[in-house]
Amino acid sequence: MSDFSVRPLRSGSSGNLTLVEHAGTTLLVDAGLPSQRGLSSALSDAGITWDDVDAVLVSHLHGDHIHPSAVACCARHDVPILLHEKNVRAFSRRILSRSPASGPLRTFGGEPFSVGSIGVAPFPVPHDAEGLTCGFLLSARSGEREASVAMATDLGTGGNGLFERFIDSDLILIESNYDPAMLAGSHRNHIDRARVDSDVGHLSNEQAGKFLVRAMQESRRLPRAVILCHLSADHNTPALAVATVREILAGYGFGAVPVHAARRNGPSPRFFAMEAGRR
Repeated sequence: MSDFSVRPLRSGSSGNLTLVEHAGTTLLVDAGLPSQRGLSSALSDAGITWDDVDAVLVSHLHGDHIHPSAVACCARHDVPILLHEKNVRAFSRRILSRSPASGPLRTFGGEPFSVGSIGVAPFPVPHDAEGLTCGFLLSARSGEREASVAMATDLGTGGNGLFERFIDSDLILIESNYDPAMLAGSHRNHIDRARVDSDVGHLSNEQAGKFLVRAMQESRRLPRAVILCHLSADHNTPALAVATVREILAGYGFGAVPVHAARRNGPSPRFFAMEAGRR
């Protein structure tokens, strides 16, 4: 049985990069660091290079999730960029036009597909990026065992029915961007604060906790871990995000589920949805 793991290498408004590995397949979800050197350094932190990467899966077109520097790296190493078909036109205008070259571009729609041994089921989430913002249900199989990872790292609200995508997941990566009190007292202007707090902005710690409760209440099994992503540097702290979500989960009887905060400027630990030798 092969390991199926996820490791956020960077998570935040300054750049997002998540490594997913299973049975020889290496997938990056987003690549939003603003320099080729920074991207290569982040991969090196995880013990891999661009030559190991099978594809880059893009959630949406904000620069902290896909950057021209990543497009240039993909071109140099012939790494496919996987993009929702509704994002192609804006991607060409906003990203490709700023990159000296492009790697192979492959599109997907609403149907599941595979990258090597990793299954990918995209689903739309509410966010104010041009085009469509996607979350992903990633899956892998070894023998009779199948594991899944649900992730959505930018979304303004849980939305009716969205939590259903997270039911019975072995790992959950979910945005926990801000603390409402810290946002209200922020130095940012009111337009920016209103955008963050809107239904197409970002998810607060409390919203993330309640979203997780809904998913767990409907699940037959609980996740092995929850990883909180895209924490604001100005309106949140890792300790506050984790404490808030843990308190909400504990109030509904889910206090045993481990909760972690992805690191902003460095690699997080490797989280396993499926481990070799474990059933």
